Amino acid sequence: MVVASLEVSTSSAKCILFSIKDGVIAEVSERYGPDVADGPTQDPQGVVGCALSVLRQMVQAADERGLKIEAIGLTGIWHSLLLLDDQRQPVHRIKTWVDLSGADHVSALRQDRELVDKMYHNTGCMVNAIYPAWKWHYLRTSQPELTNKTRFIASQMEFVFEALTGDRAVSRCTASGSGFFNISTLDWDEDVLSLVGLRKDQFSPLVEAFHTAPLRAEIARQVGLPSGIPVTVGCADGAMNQLAIGGLDTKAMSMSVGTSGALRAVHLEPKIPKEPSTWCYYLTKGRRIAGAAVNNGTNCVDWFLTLQEGELKSQVYDQYSKGIEQVRRAKAPIFMPFLFGERSPGWNERRPGGFVDVKAFHNKYDLYYAILEGILFTMRQCYDILVEVGGRPEEVLVSGGIVNSAPWMQMAADIFQREIKVTATTNESTVGGALVALEAVGGSEQVAGYKPGIVKSYKPEAEAVELYQVRYQRYLELYRTLE
Repeated sequence: MVVASLEVSTSSAKCILFSIKDGVIAEVSERYGPDVADGPTQDPQGVVGCALSVLRQMVQAADERGLKIEAIGLTGIWHSLLLLDDQRQPVHRIKTWVDLSGADHVSALRQDRELVDKMYHNTGCMVNAIYPAWKWHYLRTSQPELTNKTRFIASQMEFVFEALTGDRAVSRCTASGSGFFNISTLDWDEDVLSLVGLRKDQFSPLVEAFHTAPLRAEIARQVGLPSGIPVTVGCADGAMNQLAIGGLDTKAMSMSVGTSGALRAVHLEPKIPKEPSTWCYYLTKGRRIAGAAVNNGTNCVDWFLTLQEGELKSQVYDQYSKGIEQVRRAKAPIFMPFLFGERSPGWNERRPGGFVDVKAFHNKYDLYYAILEGILFTMRQCYDILVEVGGRPEEVLVSGGIVNSAPWMQMAADIFQREIKVTATTNESTVGGALVALEAVGGSEQVAGYKPGIVKSYKPEAEAVELYQVRYQRYLELYRTLE
């Protein structure tokens, strides 16, 4: 059985053809134009238009190969907010997780520790400007002309699903990253809604990830598919990444380091630390994901290399990867990786980043090395908290841009003091959406039993482990004192 898996991300739309037998058969991606996405916001209709464009291309690819698409799986971003009027038309652009315009407003709310603790343990989400609940709270004060016109609250994923099917629904997976959703009852949280002035009937009905609706005839004609083909309700990209790397396995942790970074582990119940730090969202089939996300990954690497070299080419990455071989690591600077603010563990949108312990003898390779190390130190900080609340995972499976750098991968094994494995899966979040679609229409346990192969592993080296433990303690000292 072949499905098309369609993903709408922060900066592009992507579509793949997928089957269990052949894996990813074909793929295409298309970046949004500047009028569609600027990072913090997206044009809803523009996102749908780009999604249909890549879907149409995959339909053509299937036709050329004589393949029949049986279903469409959807994946979108977590933490997006879309305001709709009484006709369910957008009153403004989608606000993505990148939008931190309400940071000062929400920071003031966090002074109420009782409020923070209650909302955090109810929802698994910090009181933070990244989350839709607190974006809405800020908008009520800053742009009442928008909120007064708003009848319904939705997300990027809901809008795409409704555009394709005409059905109104949201997966509990997508909803769990909104700050409006109770991670224990798996329903909209009454305490949050009361605080922000909303009602349950202003939200879409909650459904499981495997909920489908038929493709509208008009859309089917546009993309070249038969009308009525099942379309899944759509889940969040981070959750789908977890499915593609480790299925519903409660013994494995996924780790991704791309533009940003994330750690995720599946549990049978909510896992929320007493002190707000990590997060807990819903996956499917009663499983929760306890995890942490950091704003700073390869975006810090690219920032530095652009400053140094101007244009980013593959040769530049190769040059700097070779250059760090000469770095005296024990004497290298420490990098605080918060150029783009902080999510886990401190949730400080205004935390600054930069280099510490820089000496006159340091060169650009020392600084580059410190960046790679600092990104992993903040992820190690999150890893320790997740292990404390959920137990030590049997495996850590890695994806993202980090896998293209053997020195960085070895550094990860040494800093985390454990073996790190690279899976054979690519297009992780889109593959996760395909697995959900296959199970939704095939009825078999495609998600629970999915196990990608391991293509490479990195084991910690004793001497490096000892060095990094000393440097990690220095990092933690600076983290506490430089807030």
